[in-house]
Amino acid sequence: MNYSLLSTKGVCAFASRGHRSLSVYTAAALSMTRAYHNNTGHTATLRLLSKQNGLQRLSYSSDSSNPTSSAQKAVLPSKYASVAKKLFKWFLPQYQGQSIGNGVYQKCSSYPDFGSFWVNECQLPETFQTWFSTTSLYVWMVMVRIRADPDAKHYNQGLVDAFFRDTEAKIRKSGVKSGRIVNDTLKDLVSSFKGTVMSLDEGFARSDAVLAAAIWRNIVPADEAIVQVDMVTSYVRRQLQRLEKCQISDIASGSFVFEPVNFASEEKESTEA
Repeated sequence: MNYSLLSTKGVCAFASRGHRSLSVYTAAALSMTRAYHNNTGHTATLRLLSKQNGLQRLSYSSDSSNPTSSAQKAVLPSKYASVAKKLFKWFLPQYQGQSIGNGVYQKCSSYPDFGSFWVNECQLPETFQTWFSTTSLYVWMVMVRIRADPDAKHYNQGLVDAFFRDTEAKIRKSGVKSGRIVNDTLKDLVSSFKGTVMSLDEGFARSDAVLAAAIWRNIVPADEAIVQVDMVTSYVRRQLQRLEKCQISDIASGSFVFEPVNFASEEKESTEA
């Protein structure tokens, strides 16, 4: 086996310090390698490769005279290995949840036609509240798909955490400096998000009429947007079907996209015709 030892002035014992010669530190290194040889039966050599700009590079090599004297590999007993495997399997999703949630949220927050459909056609104001409501819808659709996975609670928690980190960043970016105001606003938004999720879950489980009512109350609260609410209801059903066909690994890696709302409605009309 070979090692390359790199030293700099004042850092390593092999470095040159002032008037002290290199041979002093080379001798110290050789004494350590001899001790290694005496304990393991290896032959060891240490030689100076180069010295430039106060930097010394030493090469260390050793060869075993007895092949059978090589170090034994540490093997964990089977009973401890099984326990370690179970613990690793238990805690791994918790550590993966945040990173997976961040990646999935990037897909949820980059949904298409925010301005062209949600603002223009649904006649919603281009405000922070509109962004939060529409983004909540896309986050919820992915949460529905993730629930089918055994580790759903960790992945969904990571997704929601990423959503509210972005929400907090947007609040602060808008000019709000008071930490108390930010915290109070986030508490209200968390309550609003929970209510939206519960309403959409009920509509998803019951019927399109209940789902449309949930969308009208929480996402598109406009009396004159009846057609748009119907479009969004059909769009949500379609996207949930598309997400259901995706493997959970594709969801976790962010290998999915949302269709534009107008594209889904146009395809539905052409199918009916």
